[in-house]
Amino acid sequence: MSVEYKTLAELAMGIGSPDITNVVDEITKSTTILPDASFQEATGMLENQGMRKLSLPTNKWVAIDQGGTVSKGYKELFKDEMGIIESWSSAHQKEMMIAPNPERVESEDQMDHVASMGLEVESCLLYGGAEPGEFKGIMPRFTSITSDFSKPSFITIDNGGLEGKDGALASVLMVVWGRGGANMLTPRYSATSGINIVKGSWQNVVVDSENYWEKKTQFMMMTGLSLANRYSVIRIANIDCSSATVEAQMIALRKNLYKAFTYLPKQFKSRVKIYAPGLVLASLNGYYDSLVKPVTYANAIPQNAIGDIMFDNFVIRQVETMLATEDFIG
Repeated sequence: MSVEYKTLAELAMGIGSPDITNVVDEITKSTTILPDASFQEATGMLENQGMRKLSLPTNKWVAIDQGGTVSKGYKELFKDEMGIIESWSSAHQKEMMIAPNPERVESEDQMDHVASMGLEVESCLLYGGAEPGEFKGIMPRFTSITSDFSKPSFITIDNGGLEGKDGALASVLMVVWGRGGANMLTPRYSATSGINIVKGSWQNVVVDSENYWEKKTQFMMMTGLSLANRYSVIRIANIDCSSATVEAQMIALRKNLYKAFTYLPKQFKSRVKIYAPGLVLASLNGYYDSLVKPVTYANAIPQNAIGDIMFDNFVIRQVETMLATEDFIG
């Protein structure tokens, strides 16, 4: 199915810089959520402001000689913060002198920095942070277990795991990317869509009266997260993956996955992506055994997930940065 938004890789193609394309390729290889994510331009350089819809307008049945009443849906202002993540790589002259292919060694070292940066962005997307520049992630937006649709809060389904048990409590996320849903942000007025690479030249560096020749490269990425609709993310929380409870927890998880699909608006059902930490996938595989078949990233597409919830397989993508042990959501 074609999508209406641009992914990080498509943004890089539009930028047209080989260096930036290589950086994006590495980020999408090392992460799971970022290659799926939609990217939209923010309203400002490091912030995104706007209005989001909370409710639809009301209607009224009238008699033939009775007039109608005016109504409108409710909206609220929102403001999403963005942040800058930065990584520096260095190349030393002596390492380059003895390497059979110095350009390749330098490139591999740089890509390690890029891969690490991508994983850090993905982790912030999930959990946010209080450090300068870190934006608010998905998990902090859930403050309680709720399926009360009269309030504009995000939806969390309790899987039944209890605080203080030996097993780790984990979560599964159902995310709808794109129009009306969840979006990553790129800064306005930036020709590089928030990805910058600055390559330095060889310079003499003195450390403890000793001289070194060193070349540095700077990588920067500016981004944030905007959740335009409370249905855009549904969290199944408190999944206890300990061996003592895995049977009951995996049965509950399967039921809750179906329940979460019923909460999604019809136009969202075909666009949902499901993410979980490796411990949840291992528990699913261990319990359902032959019923759960591994999939590759190439064909990780939900089957029969369009319209009504009649489908054969859940495709859950493993996310390396999702924690196997999270705070209890009660």
